[in-house]
Amino acid sequence: MTETERATGKSCWLASVPERPLAAPLEGDERAEVAVVGGGIVGVTTALMLQRAGRSVALLEASRVGHGVTGGSTAKITSQHGLVYHELEQRHGREAALRYARSNQAAREWIERQVDTLGIDCGFERRPAYVYAEGAAQVPSVEREAEAAARAGLPATFVRGDGRFPFEVHAAVRFDEQAQFDPVRYLEGLVADFVAKGGVIHEATRAIDVERGSPCTVVTRRGEIRADHVVIATNIPFLDRGGYFARVFPYRHMAIAATVPAARVPAGMFISADSPTRSFRTAPWTENERLLIVVGEAFPTAAADTVQRLMELETFAAERFGTAAPTFRWGNQDYYAADRIPFVGPLVPGITRIRVATGFNAWGITAGTAAAMILTDAIAGRDNDWAPLYDSRRIGWRGGARSLVRKNVAVAAGWLAERIEQAPPREPGSLRRGEGAIVSVSGKAAAAYRDQDGEVHLFDARCTHMGCRLRWNIAESSFDCHCHGSRFDVRGEILNGPAVRPLRRLDRR
Repeated sequence: MTETERATGKSCWLASVPERPLAAPLEGDERAEVAVVGGGIVGVTTALMLQRAGRSVALLEASRVGHGVTGGSTAKITSQHGLVYHELEQRHGREAALRYARSNQAAREWIERQVDTLGIDCGFERRPAYVYAEGAAQVPSVEREAEAAARAGLPATFVRGDGRFPFEVHAAVRFDEQAQFDPVRYLEGLVADFVAKGGVIHEATRAIDVERGSPCTVVTRRGEIRADHVVIATNIPFLDRGGYFARVFPYRHMAIAATVPAARVPAGMFISADSPTRSFRTAPWTENERLLIVVGEAFPTAAADTVQRLMELETFAAERFGTAAPTFRWGNQDYYAADRIPFVGPLVPGITRIRVATGFNAWGITAGTAAAMILTDAIAGRDNDWAPLYDSRRIGWRGGARSLVRKNVAVAAGWLAERIEQAPPREPGSLRRGEGAIVSVSGKAAAAYRDQDGEVHLFDARCTHMGCRLRWNIAESSFDCHCHGSRFDVRGEILNGPAVRPLRRLDRR
């Protein structure tokens, strides 16, 4: 199979959701009590919760609601987040592990209530969640995790054998009473309720700045929204104040989905304790088939062969489940906090009218919903028992100092090296149709793409966030920034922030 044939597209969720009209982009200026920026699970949930708390809310989304990170998720509704509870105990103490567990359990229960009370048709299914060890080396880690999770009050059990497993493993920790769903259809259900009760949504409206004040002003290229409170729920804050670009780190995952006979599917949600990580589950598809969804290990954005990662996932699915070529291939991006706890709260100390949520470590379905609860309580003036654990004003060093320093030193070193190294030797004329690369134009690096009509498009190869040199992502046909995770399509338009400006187009002459 060629690289082009392995190219990614929409996730299985986005490819199968019914198309709806785009919510009207912002035109002119508006006023709201709260402006929420970002239409993923954190933003939509926060907007709905605040509306139910009596606030007037305007939600802004740069693309379409649910078409970002949430739309590429494996969508496990679980408080089982890999081998996290033993680590939380060791780094932060048992009370921290308990709060983390309670917040994610409460989020799971809240999601289930919405599905039930709003009648959301989103393929909701109750399933156990497993962290499994194929090799003997990881068995002690799995056993410690089961014990720590049980101490945190979770329905966790250490198991040596389980009939639900699709292949032989040494041991696993099983979380009962967990669930899974279609995240895009779920968000559409929340949006329908939000709009029906007076909520305002503006899609295709990218926020580029927030001016603090009373009220604050959310600035877009289409107009402004003045609001008493602003919530930034954009995966990573696009505002550099607070320095979140140096506190959370961008990682991508590649994913595939392939059909399997309904009679031969794993009855649960699974993630490996062994390396490389394999996370998989199934979803409803046809009367006789299920869709097997497999996600691979995290890798720093712009630092891996994405085609090779897809091939490895296809091999895993074929060997373990006998799948043929995947029906869907896609990539997704998450931000990781060095101490394993998301940042939720004020943008910076002393500024409580602008709040953020970021660093969900690829577990944003429940952790993002918990973040929405924390944000809503803060704006509504209510106490929240979990807020101190997630406090965005913490440095995030405890237990994660070495990782935090190492990653930022690597980013700085890479940035400096790019300032003195020569442009790559490749010329734009060497590109094949449908191919992109970083090339040399007049002795300087340029991002180049030749479209299917043969026309070459040239852009400045520097990311518009902080000037790091972009890299070509073959499988996803994008120009990606290894420093802070901004990504751009072949037209130079933004796919992922924190960048707020598209690439600068170069004169083809």
